[in-house]
Amino acid sequence: MAKMYWKLAPCGGDEGGHEWDDDVYDGVRKVYVGQDLTRITYVKFEYVKEDGQVVTREHGTITQQPQEFPLDPDEHIIAVGGSYHRPSVTEMITSLVFKTSKGKQSPLFGPKYLLGRLAGTEFVFEDAGKKIVGFHGRSGNAIDALGVYFEHDSSTTSLPLYKLEARGGKEGRAWDDGSYDGVKKLSICQDHCRITYLKFEYEKDGKIETRHHGVKGDTPLKFVLDSPDEYIKSVEATYHKPNLIRNTVITSLKFETSEGKTSFFGYEVGKKFVLKQNGCRLVGFHGKEGDAIDALGAYFAPVLPPPTPLNPAKKLPSVGGNGGVEWDDGVYDGVRKINVGQGTDGVSFVKFEYIKGTDFVLGDDHGKKTLLGAEEFVLEDGEYLTALEG
Repeated sequence: MAKMYWKLAPCGGDEGGHEWDDDVYDGVRKVYVGQDLTRITYVKFEYVKEDGQVVTREHGTITQQPQEFPLDPDEHIIAVGGSYHRPSVTEMITSLVFKTSKGKQSPLFGPKYLLGRLAGTEFVFEDAGKKIVGFHGRSGNAIDALGVYFEHDSSTTSLPLYKLEARGGKEGRAWDDGSYDGVKKLSICQDHCRITYLKFEYEKDGKIETRHHGVKGDTPLKFVLDSPDEYIKSVEATYHKPNLIRNTVITSLKFETSEGKTSFFGYEVGKKFVLKQNGCRLVGFHGKEGDAIDALGAYFAPVLPPPTPLNPAKKLPSVGGNGGVEWDDGVYDGVRKINVGQGTDGVSFVKFEYIKGTDFVLGDDHGKKTLLGAEEFVLEDGEYLTALEG
């Protein structure tokens, strides 16, 4: 069964440092956390891949000796909590604590109190005991923000699937289109301050499925992709609470495709976020809706490599005498078995068994068998002929 990775938006600051994304692994083996007097300055994660290989990723700056939190081989992290605050110019992570599937809890990294008060706004990442398999965030001189990946089973796709948390307002009705092969066309409406309507034409097994959300305006704007070769690579959006509007809503959308095309809708006002997963294509949307589009999230799936082009068969001229009747067995995926019969003057008979897909195809008899009989030459699975001498 394929995995779906639920990617939760990071908590903390969205201005300082630079963005990083460790992606997903089979699990986390060890965590290192460094701090100073007011904040978390450093994190290092030891991840385990499915083949047992250990991969290390580190972020931030070491100011004091980092503390270590190891996990057992059959143990995994199920929750991360902490706090974030603005100790200087930008918001940063001020404390962290990790909980595991065995009921263990790490020490509290970072100060719990600053100047007699809790060290900032508290947060918790937890999903009913699901395993945390990766982290992402922002860092520079310290850890500015931290987000997580949870692992879920998915029966809707044969490939790994990433579901990126919807960003924007908290109000409105939740909707979820699920995942498809790709997006073929978008129709978008806007009013004087927000995105009011979205209509998506998805492609699934060669068929078109349509979904729409929000309230349709007079003349929707169109954005058409040259699918299946072209796909949406990223969505950049802003959200804000405009004057005289009750809800926080999506105010602008900018789509970028694999062909380098971009298309912008709305008004770039408010906080910005980006829906993007490296090496992946956008295959579906989800979010919140009411009189407009309150929030937007997306599904991403890996970009499949182009199929390896088949090498055309090259027919070489036959070598030998001019007598007899011409024959041609045609072209197959390979040769499995060869029968060669001898006569008094040389080779008197040949017959070939070919491979086509998962089937074996028996060729015709060529020549005549003699009393000397025929010898058989069988190739192993995966073995093929590279040369013929005679």
